[in-house]
Amino acid sequence: MYSTVEDSELTFADSPQPWFHLISGEKPLVFLMANSRLFEVSPDFFAELEHGNPDAIAELQATVPSARSVVSPWLADRAPSAISLNLAQSCNLACSYCYADEGRFGGKQRFMSVEVAVKTIERTIEQAQGRRVTIGFIGGEPFLNRATLYRSVEYAQEVAARCGIPVGFSVTTNGTLLNRSDIELLQQNPFAVSVSIDGDAKIHDLHRSDHHGAGSFATVVDSLRPLLENPGRAKIAARATVTRADLRVLERVEALSAIGFPEIGVSPLRTSPDPSLTFTAEDWSIFLQEMIRVAESEWQRLLAGQDLRFSNLAIALREIHRGSCRPLPCGSADNYVSVSAEGNYFTCHRTIDQDEFALGTFADGLSQTARAEFLQARTVDRQEPCRSCWARYLCGGGCHAEVIASGRHNCDYIRGWLDYCLRYYDRVLVERPEFFDH
Repeated sequence: MYSTVEDSELTFADSPQPWFHLISGEKPLVFLMANSRLFEVSPDFFAELEHGNPDAIAELQATVPSARSVVSPWLADRAPSAISLNLAQSCNLACSYCYADEGRFGGKQRFMSVEVAVKTIERTIEQAQGRRVTIGFIGGEPFLNRATLYRSVEYAQEVAARCGIPVGFSVTTNGTLLNRSDIELLQQNPFAVSVSIDGDAKIHDLHRSDHHGAGSFATVVDSLRPLLENPGRAKIAARATVTRADLRVLERVEALSAIGFPEIGVSPLRTSPDPSLTFTAEDWSIFLQEMIRVAESEWQRLLAGQDLRFSNLAIALREIHRGSCRPLPCGSADNYVSVSAEGNYFTCHRTIDQDEFALGTFADGLSQTARAEFLQARTVDRQEPCRSCWARYLCGGGCHAEVIASGRHNCDYIRGWLDYCLRYYDRVLVERPEFFDH
């Protein structure tokens, strides 16, 4: 048995839901959904399971010590400990695929006031019940509202010190506006910095230009160079958006690594004002092979004693190792919410100003009732076809916003990627077990 956790298990009796998954290959593996546990079994036993032998299935089931249901995380009556503040619902770039309408979300340009920011931060920290709090800054481009960002960091530290809890920060930026003071702010504080950059100059500038049509790649690289060379307390990562115009992934990872990014992740484009750029059903199988191509390249780094650059793979491996067994895809509306420039609450940064994702107002605060109603309807066991999918507790059902906007035509890709990651996990555990030490 490779990995376990103690508080999430699956009910088998009279349930049509699959509770194990067979992973064929040189080493026969069985994945149990309860606690996301992976077993190596004999080829003969594997064959019996594959043919549906009831005695073999009963023997496998007996390896699970109990049959408690998965506990929904929001049942513990506590407020989120992570928020993102939409400091600038505006952007200095005009990316062709931007789902957020340059941060305006279909409305007008807006900026969060210092008063709204500090009040929201104070609420979040005081209601965190002693847990570490993360304050995120997003947009549009958050550095368009530099004064509010700086004051927010300062105020969050003041309130956190008063409450005796740690606080960290995150920022998602296009990187083009960073000046020396911004770099120092990021270096001197515990910031997770996510930079939207799509690859080399040719790939990046194809879709990420300014309002005059000029590419932004050179500006991003020049602005970020001091932070990449000396990150200080910051952790910096690149996030590349992959469109169907160019499905290659390894080339993006190599280009961004050469610039100096220690972590690189990719995100397939599922929603966009330009439908010609979003993934279609036939793109997912190609994209899966591209993801595997990167992972196999990363394997050589692991064997050489180096760490992984590809965060999509690294995160999947660590989730499997810790026995992730989740009824939801992410922390959206659960441990994390997003706040509009006016101070109103929404499920996440992708759903700002959408009434169906609203969770409260600046005047009244976050609504526990609205959160519970939103989440209860979206647990993976209450959704179809999720409840009959073997990968449901690793996937969690997919991004709420994307599923509502574009459906589930990527499910085969998700299953393919997770199946591959489970086999990859077994390889890492054998060849590089120290990878999981940190």
